[in-house]
Amino acid sequence: MKKINLPINGIGINQQTNLQKTTRPINSVSCFLLQPNKGESIMIMKKMFLALIIAAMTTMATFAQSNENQSQTDKSIIVNDDSDDVTPVGSWMGVVTSAPGGPPPFRVLMTFTKGGGFVGSGDGDVGTTQSGSPQYGVWERVGGRNSRRFAVTFLQLYSTNTTGTSRGMAKIRQTIFLNEFGDTWEGPARVDIFAPDGTLVFSGAAAAKATRIESEPLP
Repeated sequence: MKKINLPINGIGINQQTNLQKTTRPINSVSCFLLQPNKGESIMIMKKMFLALIIAAMTTMATFAQSNENQSQTDKSIIVNDDSDDVTPVGSWMGVVTSAPGGPPPFRVLMTFTKGGGFVGSGDGDVGTTQSGSPQYGVWERVGGRNSRRFAVTFLQLYSTNTTGTSRGMAKIRQTIFLNEFGDTWEGPARVDIFAPDGTLVFSGAAAAKATRIESEPLP
């Protein structure tokens, strides 16, 4: 006698076979198939399988919707976290103090744009014989996502007032450290002065501190 495992509609059954006799398989599926009204039983089975398929599809759809909602929730958390992040974006008023031998302290106005741009100007940019252009540059975060340390690099052009002849250029590299509220910062700076032909003629150190310019609506 040999034991054979036969699948019916995906469900295995055990059937005992020999040369003279075959034993009918007995399980929940075959009971339906062996009833006198076989056509009606098959119809019932089809309805059962259809119900299972619908249930499975509903479960998968619910699961997919749940994952999509979770994904959207995660994105909203990231977006909110990014928008609430402390950065120097905005406008500032500050004071620059040069190292010994440099000019006396002077005021500066600065704007940091959301895309990483920088614009500034300061006392003394317009002189009697020569003028300095507005300062243009870029800024970036230094360190991880939560770092409050930023690097700023900007340039300023100098020219004579009468002819507009180039008198050289300054490059300033500033490190700023924002406080935890994002409304003040301070940090060291290096100033390099170049002749019109690009030759470095002077290097000096400075420090700056600034306070964010806040909106003050009229009553």
